[in-house]
Amino acid sequence: MKTRILTLVLALMLVALTPLASLAEETSNVTIWLGSWWEGEKEWIEKEFAEQNPGYTCTIELQPIANYTENAVTAIVGGNSPDVMALDTLFLPTLMSQGLLDPLDDFVAEAGIDMSDITEVLVKAGTMDDTLYAIPYRWTCNVLFYNKTMFAAAGVEYPEDGLTLEQFRTLCEELTIPGEQYGYGIAASKNDPANVMTSFTPVLWGMGGDFLSEDLSTCTLNSPEAIAAIEYWCNLYYDGLVPEGCINYSITADLFPLAMNQTIAMIPMGDSNIVNIAPYAEENGSEWGVCLSPGYARAAGWSFAVPISAANKEGAEVFMKWFLQPEVVSKNNTVLPASAKARTMGKWADELYSIYDTQAAASKHCPNTPAWTQIQTIVTEELQNALQKACMPAEAAEAMVERIEGLL
Repeated sequence: MKTRILTLVLALMLVALTPLASLAEETSNVTIWLGSWWEGEKEWIEKEFAEQNPGYTCTIELQPIANYTENAVTAIVGGNSPDVMALDTLFLPTLMSQGLLDPLDDFVAEAGIDMSDITEVLVKAGTMDDTLYAIPYRWTCNVLFYNKTMFAAAGVEYPEDGLTLEQFRTLCEELTIPGEQYGYGIAASKNDPANVMTSFTPVLWGMGGDFLSEDLSTCTLNSPEAIAAIEYWCNLYYDGLVPEGCINYSITADLFPLAMNQTIAMIPMGDSNIVNIAPYAEENGSEWGVCLSPGYARAAGWSFAVPISAANKEGAEVFMKWFLQPEVVSKNNTVLPASAKARTMGKWADELYSIYDTQAAASKHCPNTPAWTQIQTIVTEELQNALQKACMPAEAAEAMVERIEGLL
């Protein structure tokens, strides 16, 4: 009898203790969306986050750039969103205006995140109605890359900071050999409107044009300055100074390889591409340089946001607080950090990247309007129509205004 009682007591103790043991072993998993270009960073982020935050793990889900905004909206509305969502600053107005992101002001205050250390124009891009919805982790703009070997072969002097758009056009003409090589490359792919904005806005802003009025109430793309910019950009294509395939090109996937194999003499160069220049240049036996972009550069970046349908919001805050530390975000080898402190650490302290801080003074961000996603799609479509001569540049401008005005 005593043996039976002892056995029963031990069994009851085992039953009682099992849930406690299981609870001790449970971890809180945080799901995170990052762009597909973060593939090389995924392993160390997941590993170090778990090591440095006991009780937490994270799973990074890599997403393609095509239809990113649409997929993000669908995931949030459908209740299938990640806990932390990486968003291009161009995507933010759409999601903020639709109430799809959690406010982050209280989190920033409680976590002690120094927002003054983060590139100001990007912080503003993640703010609507005086409320912060997104915290930048990446900052970039584009400088002008040039292939020194191609310039030397053509007997043309290298471009310098302060290059005007007229001087830039002349360089394109001097570097182009029809059917063999081209002075420049533009990006006009409908699959990547953000790249189209990177390609087009330096000309638009450099010529004094803009998308919208200062109060964001009126489309100004049919102003004389804007029409002149559209004509300038299209003429690069009409006159064969850029490859014919540019109508379907994006910067990283298409222009960068062509610049590396000495087919294109100049391209817009962001931080994620400049990282890879040295090995390409060595392989192809070429020398290269960068200078400030003619006109303006498009200020750009990516931010972290918490979707309203996130299942693990507490874990999302733990991840963001950890990753946004300068000493952590600076460890990535893919994108230039938005934190000024992080840009003094690791590989980002290299003088190679300092030009992006200089270019910031001549950079602008696209309008922070709820309709921006649709606006950039319309501009991209009408630019393509103009490039294909389905209409003239001035007609494309009027079509942009007619379509955009209905969104404002």
